[in-house]
Amino acid sequence: MAIGSLTSRSLDVPAAAGPDELQEYFHEQDLSDGLPVVLPTPARVAAMVAGSGMRADHEVGVMDPERGVATVEKLAVNAVMAGCRPEYMPVIVAAVSAMCEQLFNLHAVQATTNPATPLLIVNGPIRRAIGMNTDRNLLGPGNRANATIGRAIRLAMRNVGGAYVGIDQATHGSPAKYSLCIAEDEESSPWEALHVTKGYDASASTVTVAGIESVINSTAVWWTAPSLLKMLAKTMRSTATSQFFSRGTPNLMMSPAHAGVFVRAGYTKRQLRAELWEAAKVPLSDYPPEGNIPQGDWTTDGDRVLICESPEDLNLLVAGGTEGNASHSVFFSGFCLSKGVTRRIDWDRAA
Repeated sequence: MAIGSLTSRSLDVPAAAGPDELQEYFHEQDLSDGLPVVLPTPARVAAMVAGSGMRADHEVGVMDPERGVATVEKLAVNAVMAGCRPEYMPVIVAAVSAMCEQLFNLHAVQATTNPATPLLIVNGPIRRAIGMNTDRNLLGPGNRANATIGRAIRLAMRNVGGAYVGIDQATHGSPAKYSLCIAEDEESSPWEALHVTKGYDASASTVTVAGIESVINSTAVWWTAPSLLKMLAKTMRSTATSQFFSRGTPNLMMSPAHAGVFVRAGYTKRQLRAELWEAAKVPLSDYPPEGNIPQGDWTTDGDRVLICESPEDLNLLVAGGTEGNASHSVFFSGFCLSKGVTRRIDWDRAA
C-alpha cells in the first residue's frame, strides 16, 4: 500500500525528539496502555494496512463509548503500536467487527465497574499460519501473535473507542485487560472445534469475542467423568460474579487431558455442555435474602440461579498443555451485559 494513501492525522511531536522522548510523548498524550509502544510511522502503518487486504478507509465498525469510527487504517495504527505483524490484521479486523455488534454491548464492557474485557478465541487454519500458541502457557507471555493481537484490540478500545481513565470505570481492573487472545487446539480436541459448533465449516477461520469478567483456574485431579464434571462445575459456580445475572457468555477451556476423560466416558460435546450448565446452577439460598440488588432479580430455574440463559451460551473449547496428566482447565466467567459474537476472518483476501 502507498504511504500517500493514509489519511490519519500526523502527531505533532517535537522535531528533535529521540526514542525515549517519543515514548514519553505517547504516554503523556494517553495513547498507550502504560507499556512502551512501537512508533506508528507511515511506512509501518501502510504495511499493516496491506496485511489486511482491505482499503485503509474501510469502516470496520463504530466503537463505543465515544463512537469512534474504526477504519482499517486506525486499527493498523494501534496494531503497529502493539507490536503486531501485518499478517495478524485480518484477525484484528474481524474481532473489532464482532465487538461493534450491538449484541456484544461494547459500551458496557468499556465503561463498567466490573473488570470486564473481551476474550478472543481464534479458530481455523489462520491459527497455525500466523503461529498462535494453543499449547502450554497460551494465556501467558512468550507468543507474539497471542500477546500483540490482544494488545492491539485493547489499544483500539482506548484510542478509537475512548475507554480512557475516567471512562473505564473498573473498580480494580484486571491483567486480562492488557491482552486476552487465544487459539483453540483443534488438533488435540476430541470434539468439533468451537466455530464448527457455531455453524461454520471446519476449514473456515473465525474469531469469537466474548465479554468475560474473570479468569479462574480449575485444578481438578479427578480422572472419572462424574467426579471431574462435579469439580469443573464447582469452579464455574463462582457465585459472586456478575454471570449470575445470567445474560452473558461464559467460556470453559479444557485441557486435552480433561476432555479425554469425558470422551472415554462417551460424552459428546453437546451432552457435556448441557450437564455442566445444569450442574453449575446455584441454589437461591446461597445468596442474600435481598436478592440481586440493585440490578434486578436473579435469573432462576425454580430455586436455582442460572450461570447463563441456556447451555448454548456456554462455550467449550480445548487448549493448553497436551501432557496426559494436565489436571487444569480454565473458566472465564461471563460478563452479564455482553453476549459472545463470532466472525469469519476474511483471510483469503489478505493472503
